[in-house]
Amino acid sequence: MSKTRASKPISRRTLLKALPLAAAIECCDQQRGSLWAAAEEPQGPVRLRFGLNADPHLLGRRTAGNEANFLGFVKAMKTWRPDFAIDLGDFGCQIAEGTTTQAMHDGQLEALKHHVSVFSQVPCPRYHVIGNHDVGWIRGGEEKITARDLVGRGHAGEDITKQEFLAATGTPHRYYSFDVNGIHVIVLDGNNAADSAAPKKGHDGVEGGYYVDVTQQQWLRKTLARNRSKSKLVFCHEELHHTPVEGSGEGGEVPFPAVGKETSYVDNGWQIRQLFAADGKVMACFFGHKHRSRWTVYGGTHYITMAATHWKASFARVTIADRLLIEGVGGQKSYHLPTS
Repeated sequence: MSKTRASKPISRRTLLKALPLAAAIECCDQQRGSLWAAAEEPQGPVRLRFGLNADPHLLGRRTAGNEANFLGFVKAMKTWRPDFAIDLGDFGCQIAEGTTTQAMHDGQLEALKHHVSVFSQVPCPRYHVIGNHDVGWIRGGEEKITARDLVGRGHAGEDITKQEFLAATGTPHRYYSFDVNGIHVIVLDGNNAADSAAPKKGHDGVEGGYYVDVTQQQWLRKTLARNRSKSKLVFCHEELHHTPVEGSGEGGEVPFPAVGKETSYVDNGWQIRQLFAADGKVMACFFGHKHRSRWTVYGGTHYITMAATHWKASFARVTIADRLLIEGVGGQKSYHLPTS
């Protein structure tokens, strides 16, 4: 495969604006095909390796196929042995549809604990992102609710509380961050209703149904400031953008694949993108929720949506060295992206 090399280093933002799609990334759909095999190996030391899956949709214990797909990810990670593995949400989902009952609550929580035990077979640190099918909420944010607040009433999401999900998965908070190999990793919670600080809806052209609440935004600003010098990765279940088919105009796939409901994204995600652009050290944000792969760029940051594990047993091995290498499996695309 021919390569075009610059005579001096150029920034990720300049590269993505200046080069056409084919020159900016190396990407192969669906399988680890010849294009990935022909790509250059990373140059210099490997900074980080992590396993990434999204939307396994483990619906209680009633979806043997979905469980088999997730087990494929677990087995691959046991062999690959990454620095960490992370699930992008919609992990241990509802056991039935409709208004929450006590039996639905108990069944979801019991099954979640089983699926966490399967995930625990991966011999490295493991992390969870909260998805909209993982938990139920009324307003979200810092609300403290119990199962009694969900049973028999209308509410967003599913049948257990965020607090119960956090306890069952061993997750420290609904949003949190950690360091690994000098990279700061940030996990966000988009499963919230608009609060009093929310801006006018529809900034990205379509009104979104999810929000990053004001308390979480305040925490995020402080976290970015405390870790200003570090490269960063971000994980959130729902996308922080609505991007039209013609793309963002700053890089990424064109046409941008249209998948799922247009309104199913974080409406005030543009505020979060502004924080990341100002920080200048956020390499990539990873999302699930849409069940298909797609990639765009805002403010020099890659925004990458992962294919669902329950669809074609999809997942990815991600390596960060001199570039960001996403090795897709199943229905997940593979990407070969600049990082600086």
